[in-house]
Amino acid sequence: MEFVKPKEIAITSAMLASSGQRLGNYLIDMVIHNIINVIPIGIGWILYEFFGNYELSLWLESINPIVDFLISYLIIVIYYMIFESLTGKSIGKYVTNTKVMMADGSKPEPYSIFIRSLSRLIPFDQLSFLGTIPRGWHDTLSKTVVVDLKKYNQELEMQDSINEIGQE
Repeated sequence: MEFVKPKEIAITSAMLASSGQRLGNYLIDMVIHNIINVIPIGIGWILYEFFGNYELSLWLESINPIVDFLISYLIIVIYYMIFESLTGKSIGKYVTNTKVMMADGSKPEPYSIFIRSLSRLIPFDQLSFLGTIPRGWHDTLSKTVVVDLKKYNQELEMQDSINEIGQE
């Protein structure tokens, strides 16, 4: 009988990312989000300064606060959809060595990432992390978890070792 290395394992609470890692993810991703939000203003300024196209610059300066708010939230949803759908990681998760997964250890489906991204828009979602287990409403509603990859990989290696012993 040939040994097959498991690709995924069920996630336990010991594998979850810590509150500090989750806070790091949030802060880093918010810095990136703010940088992305400034790009249209920068483009408007460049068009104005170099090409004399002041209409776009004026439009960006006079944008309705509600439209600005909606654009900002659309950028958040797109940012997380792109990064977490492709790699399971946002830029913040790359820095903190964490990853989004389904509770069974499988890769999240695009629909789950979409629900997760939209759920971040719930007012006070950040307050949902104040419990003992660092899971936000966007995790719960999408049935996803954020794991510490070091702990997850250690558990995978341990399962690997146990399976090898069972094969001998």
